[in-house]
Amino acid sequence: MKSLSVPKGEWIRFKEPRSAFGDHFIRRTRLVAIFLGISCLALALPVAAETDPESATKEEPWEEMVVIGHRSDKPWLETAASVGIVEGDAIQRGQQQLELGESLINVPGVFIQNRSNFAQDSRISIRGFGARANFGIRGIRLIVDGIPLTMPDGQGQVDSLDLASAGRIEVLRGPSSSLYGSSSGGVIAVMSEEPGKFPMINARFAVGGDGYRNYQGKAVGMSGNIDYLISLSRLELDGYRDHASMERVLLHSRFRYRFDESADLSVVVNHLHAPKADDPGGLTAAEVSNDRSAAQARNVLFDAGESIDNTTLGLILRKAFNEKHETTVSNYYTWRDFDGKIPALSTGIIDLDRFFVGGSLKHVYRDVFFGMQSRFTIGGEGEAQLDDRVRHRNEMGVKGALSSDQKEEVTRFGFFAQEELKLPYNFELTGGVRYERIHFEVDDNFLSNGDDSGTFSYNEWSFTGALQWVPVPAANPFVRVSTSFDTPTTTSLGNPAGTGLNQDLRAQTAISYELGIKGQFGDQLRYEAAAFHIRVDDELVPYVQSFRTFYENAGRSTRTGVELGAVYEPVEGLSASIAYTFSDFEFQDFKSRSGGDFDGQEIPGVPRHLVSAELAYEHELGLFGTWQVQFVDERYADNLNSASADSHVYSNIRIGYNHRMGNWELSPFVGINNLFDVQYTDSLRINDDANRRFYEPAPALNAFGGLSISYLFDAS
Repeated sequence: MKSLSVPKGEWIRFKEPRSAFGDHFIRRTRLVAIFLGISCLALALPVAAETDPESATKEEPWEEMVVIGHRSDKPWLETAASVGIVEGDAIQRGQQQLELGESLINVPGVFIQNRSNFAQDSRISIRGFGARANFGIRGIRLIVDGIPLTMPDGQGQVDSLDLASAGRIEVLRGPSSSLYGSSSGGVIAVMSEEPGKFPMINARFAVGGDGYRNYQGKAVGMSGNIDYLISLSRLELDGYRDHASMERVLLHSRFRYRFDESADLSVVVNHLHAPKADDPGGLTAAEVSNDRSAAQARNVLFDAGESIDNTTLGLILRKAFNEKHETTVSNYYTWRDFDGKIPALSTGIIDLDRFFVGGSLKHVYRDVFFGMQSRFTIGGEGEAQLDDRVRHRNEMGVKGALSSDQKEEVTRFGFFAQEELKLPYNFELTGGVRYERIHFEVDDNFLSNGDDSGTFSYNEWSFTGALQWVPVPAANPFVRVSTSFDTPTTTSLGNPAGTGLNQDLRAQTAISYELGIKGQFGDQLRYEAAAFHIRVDDELVPYVQSFRTFYENAGRSTRTGVELGAVYEPVEGLSASIAYTFSDFEFQDFKSRSGGDFDGQEIPGVPRHLVSAELAYEHELGLFGTWQVQFVDERYADNLNSASADSHVYSNIRIGYNHRMGNWELSPFVGINNLFDVQYTDSLRINDDANRRFYEPAPALNAFGGLSISYLFDAS
């Protein structure tokens, strides 16, 4: 059985600024210079510092696994938080690698919709955070190789995530703003695979139903003091529904230079070129009954969809000065060019030019006080998001007259501190605090329809306190209290009443109380269980008006839940896992702007019961197979609970064979999704009350197959 304790172990396209960019472009240039200058100085100082060679190779008491919830190395069993782990084989072996939901199906507390509409992105919900998003990801912080995919305004996208090179995914469940700031109702961190004993190159191709085609190439290894990963893939999909095709080319690379055992510098370069992602839209219940594979006629008429070019550059330097002090510095940049079409006449064509720059500094101090081990972490982050957003009329899919032109700037600064103290009798106490300021500024350059200019600022304190008892590996209980907050995004601040920003929209805040236990019995069984109660004030709730999504605040809501997860391996190579989530989420005090009273209604988009089970087998001669089953309970589509998606059970299966011939390794595989051809709803479009087009049907039974070929250098 694989233990949860894991040892440590594109082409950049610069878009020319528009002539009207003016001061906005100058601010970008200054920000680049400031962040680059600070980073160069911060990166140079640790490397130049003197290091004690003996202390640099010390034994680290928390060396077993990076756990994102503490931003420091910590064994899973000793982490006073609910953290799910998905390792590389479950992410890559025999998978289609279409979207993140394939990999997170067995993590309790996580529910993912929208797996087949690539124009809307996966909708990820962790304990209800993120469930409100009708597109993209909200309320959850996304991190890849230490570089954030979540913008300062809280928007997150996983379209540039390369599952072909992912080595591990960690999911922290529950509010975590004391360390990660806004939009941290949960945290998903993806780490690229580490080099093995021998350098390796890999080619992989797969084809399947609904026009699925996936071509990949990858190289990973070490050369001297440098380890490297380069992954290039091309994905094409026609889609189960009409007007649902997509194309994507993705390059992901990571290079790490080890100065010595105490210091290393990582460089991450990622480029996404996605020229096409059609949006088939939502259907009414009657339209679903008539033709599940049809697209919404209005979406076809307006050619709804998007195209994206996205480039990210990140640098991370770690330096251990001695056995007590370690510093990590990061610096990152993203350039994003987005062109989208939505089924709205007046503002239906969107041209977004985004520049995102940020950096962070973290220092860890370890020592012993009065016989107790202490680890104190302190740090700060600064980020700026500058968007040039232009809208035109959508004349049946053709760009019409200019209807909006505005510059949006969001800056985010935060400072945090955390103390972890090992107490007598195997207790450990954790406390954390963070202050964060987020400032929105919109400059409207198209005034013929009113002035939408305005500013907004949010200042928030966040806290975490946890106590864990670690007497034996079989049972490690903990109690945790934590908070989070979530600001509206720039698009969420749109004013349904007319011009300007929606001055009535407040930040969503939450406080969580959690009691959990986790344990491991040898190499056969590991388990986790948690019960939580979350109070959310001013919950951000979407509604649709004239085919545009706006937001309002619910006064108060509560979320009470239970999460259970277990993995059992009775014999070598055979494992069974199960994950169960109970979610009782409802509005307690919510009078909508339209006069609706939703007190006592269930929060839409989240099933009350969610059960996932998996049976996996791997023979020593190379045969492997996985059978997955998931039950999703009924979930509501609107605040009034007047429409819902029925409960369903669906199943996936995949089998393959690893064959080694000298330095070569061949791995053919086949799989079937929706094995029993169940008709169910893939995604709900929340609160589309005016049109009742809530439903996006899931694909029918479909099969895929492929071949992976690897060559290991110097292997015998």
